[in-house]
Amino acid sequence: MIFNLFCYSQSKQDLEQKKLKTEEELKLSTRILNETEKSKTEGINKLLIIKKRISLREQLIQDINNEINTIDRQIIDKAEIIIKLENEIRILKEEYAKLIYFAYKNRSNYDKLMFVLAAGNFNQAYRRIKYIQQYSNYRKKQADQIVYKQKELEYEIVSLKDKKNEKIQLLSEKEKEKLHLSYEQERETKEITNLKKKEKELKKKIEDYKKAMKKIENEIADLIAKEAEELRKSKGLTAYDETITSGFKNSRGKLEWPIEKGIIIREFGESNHPVLKGIVINNDGIDIKTSKDEKVKCIYEGVVKRVFAVPGANMAVIIRHGQYLSLYSNLVNVKIKPNDRVNKGQIIGDVYYTKEDDNSSVLHLRIYEEKQVLNPKTWLTKK
Repeated sequence: MIFNLFCYSQSKQDLEQKKLKTEEELKLSTRILNETEKSKTEGINKLLIIKKRISLREQLIQDINNEINTIDRQIIDKAEIIIKLENEIRILKEEYAKLIYFAYKNRSNYDKLMFVLAAGNFNQAYRRIKYIQQYSNYRKKQADQIVYKQKELEYEIVSLKDKKNEKIQLLSEKEKEKLHLSYEQERETKEITNLKKKEKELKKKIEDYKKAMKKIENEIADLIAKEAEELRKSKGLTAYDETITSGFKNSRGKLEWPIEKGIIIREFGESNHPVLKGIVINNDGIDIKTSKDEKVKCIYEGVVKRVFAVPGANMAVIIRHGQYLSLYSNLVNVKIKPNDRVNKGQIIGDVYYTKEDDNSSVLHLRIYEEKQVLNPKTWLTKK
């Protein structure tokens, strides 16, 4: 029972932490969405924020369901414990009743004395005295056990009531979240309807996006080719590069986010366009929507290799971490230059922001292991 309670305590704590993180991300997305709506831009990024919020609402409902399921199991266990305690108390009372009846029949001190004096020898008399003492102690112990079990039963009954109240509260939360989800879905439908009227504009933005990504890919390919040639001539990595490579490799899932607060609106890999049917968008990184004036930090120590302009994505920075590369684009006010050594967490620039631009406050992040593109989300700490 103690083991089960410990497991449930751990499980409940984990579920509450998970739910809390989802709620925090929802609050952040609300703030970002409010900023986006103030700019009065009807673009894909606004729709992606709403989609992200729908995903978070669904996750929150699932988190609440998991908590309810855990409480349901606890309620069942509590009910079983109560039944078990009631049976134990009943048996203890029956045994105690027999003891009381026996004690009543042999209540006279004279009877006890005669029982001792009737012994055949001293040893037998001593054993009979010990028997009377043990019998009295056992009877007292039985009475104490009944009181203890009764208190334990009362505690479990109160605990069961608390669990049921907790479940009622969670069910109420779940219904509220369902209403919020319905509202978010209505907003999504409205936004898609508005954007469908701007098909020509959307297609142009897709072309601009593809050109920006192509520019980044060319810069990466050129950098890798030139450095591969330099590496061939120098016949291997330096001790510094090997140390950085090892440290970066061991940081998978532990790297700090390049911005303090943000939500991923475009995941790594291929995805269907949220409005235009039949169009698939490929993303070799992740796009993080954040608030205005957000600072961008280096995710791991390394050496700045390139700082260059990207049409439609402002400035971009490539930093080498041994055999790994990290790329940050849509930057302004870049504070570093090629060949600078940068530390983990060092500010490298600001996320681009302009009130009337849908691409405002979006950081594009990529991670490479030489030519192989990696999913940054699996390298960053979980939010």
